[in-house]
Amino acid sequence: MAAENEITVAARSFRAVAGREDYFTVQATGGGDFAVALAAVEEAYREAVRAAGLGPESAVFRRVLVSDIANQGALVRASALAGDGESGPVALSVVQQPPLPPGRLALLACHLHGGVSKRRLSPRLLEVVKSGRRHLWSTGITGGATVPPVDAGAQTETVFAALTGDLAAEGATLARDCHRTWLYVKGVDVFYQDLVERRNVLFGELGLGRETHSIASTGIEGACGGRYEVVGLDAYSVPGLEPAQVSYLDAPERIGATYDYGVAFERCTRLAYADRAHFLLSGTA
Repeated sequence: MAAENEITVAARSFRAVAGREDYFTVQATGGGDFAVALAAVEEAYREAVRAAGLGPESAVFRRVLVSDIANQGALVRASALAGDGESGPVALSVVQQPPLPPGRLALLACHLHGGVSKRRLSPRLLEVVKSGRRHLWSTGITGGATVPPVDAGAQTETVFAALTGDLAAEGATLARDCHRTWLYVKGVDVFYQDLVERRNVLFGELGLGRETHSIASTGIEGACGGRYEVVGLDAYSVPGLEPAQVSYLDAPERIGATYDYGVAFERCTRLAYADRAHFLLSGTA
């Protein structure tokens, strides 16, 4: 078994004409006190960012995976990982999804360097502007249920309505400008089908489907909120891209269309910019 609070760090850097992108993963394996493990992850992360020659203000997105969100979520949200300190505003996603190898928590962080500005539009929406282009990170949208019975379909409608409203306030739309979603389902073996069916209806009403396009996505086991909140949503949107900048994976000889088995998401979406392209790869078994 791994030693208590053994910390593993990995970093990747991608450089282009208009600046660089850096991604960090930090994981605490083993058991022990969560607060101690959290502090160790924070310190290892700070050192990795310094070693990469970046300032803390370059952070734009952090996802923290924990083993018990009811008891650990508040500690993460009160930590420096939540942003608004030396790093400035950061989009923070906290998900109960116990890391592997077994541990108390793991961190994924995205940093941008070179002509970047950030602004927190609301507790769940961060605006990042790079090279004049707006990028909207939505995190921590939950189903909102506080009492039983649990209705995953209704909660799916709730989270997408919240995302749609947030985007509309910024002059954006779900169908045109949202390019990636992460859906976390508490009790995925029980509730995933309800989510799928309600999303199919919602996307159909928006004109999203086989003949147009859908949204790259992950739908996976995870808890993001209270006891009766079984659906959580994070999303990434880029308002105003030209149609020619957006394309979708189509390789029928290698992998079947999701629509063939009744699920509405793209396998992969490619966003093309002047000096780079981003491939938003869906979580596919």
